[in-house]
Amino acid sequence: MSAEPIQPTTRGRPPRVTAERLRSALLAIEGEVPTMASLAAELGVGVATLYTHVRGQDELRRLAGDVAFDAWELPPALPGMQWSAWAYGYAMDARTMATRYPAVTGARALAGGQLRYAERVLARFVDFGFSPDDALATFNAIVLIVLGVGAQLAAMRGEEIEAGKSGWDLFEDALTTQPDTLPVLGSLTPNALPDPEGAYGDLVWFTLCGIARRRGETLPAEPPA
Repeated sequence: MSAEPIQPTTRGRPPRVTAERLRSALLAIEGEVPTMASLAAELGVGVATLYTHVRGQDELRRLAGDVAFDAWELPPALPGMQWSAWAYGYAMDARTMATRYPAVTGARALAGGQLRYAERVLARFVDFGFSPDDALATFNAIVLIVLGVGAQLAAMRGEEIEAGKSGWDLFEDALTTQPDTLPVLGSLTPNALPDPEGAYGDLVWFTLCGIARRRGETLPAEPPA
C-alpha cells in the first residue's frame, strides 16, 4: 500500500490585534485581573506582540477597567419604580460585576471609563429626583459597600484556605488566646456572626434607608425580594 502524500504545511498570518479583539478578549477573562500573559493567550499571540499594543501591566489594568465599565449595562428603570428599588438592584448588580471583572475595583477614579460609567449612574438618580450632589453621595455609599464587602470576603477566604478551617472556627480559635478580656465576643453564638455574602443585601438596604430618611422618606424594613 502506498503511503498517503504529505500535505504541505501552510503558514498563515498571526492573528491581528485590533481594538475590537482587545475588548472582546478582556471581557472574556472573568474572575481575575488580566495579565499580559493571560491576555496574550486569549488573543492567540505572543506576549512580545502584545507589548506593541499595550505598554505594560499598569496600562492593561486601566484598559481592562475602561472596557468593563463601558460594557456595564445598568438595570432598567421600570415604569413606576421607586428610586430605592432601582438602587438596591443596582447595588446587587455592582457586586456581581465587581466579582466578574475585578479590574473595576482598582480602576483610577478619574479614568475615562469610570467617569462615563459614573455619569450614567448619576443621571439615573437625577431622573429619580436627586440633586447631582445627592446622587453622587448615594453612588459613593454603594461603591464603598461593594469595595468593603469584597475586601472582607477576600481576606476571609484567604484565611480559611490557609488554615483549612471555617470562619467561625477561626473566630473561636482567636477567642481562646484571650478569653478573659473579650467577654462579649465570647458570648456570641455561631448564628451571630454575619455571613458577608448574605449580609451584603441587608447592609445595602440599611444604607438606603438612611439615605431615604435624609430625604424625608421611610422605606420598608426589608429589602425588595
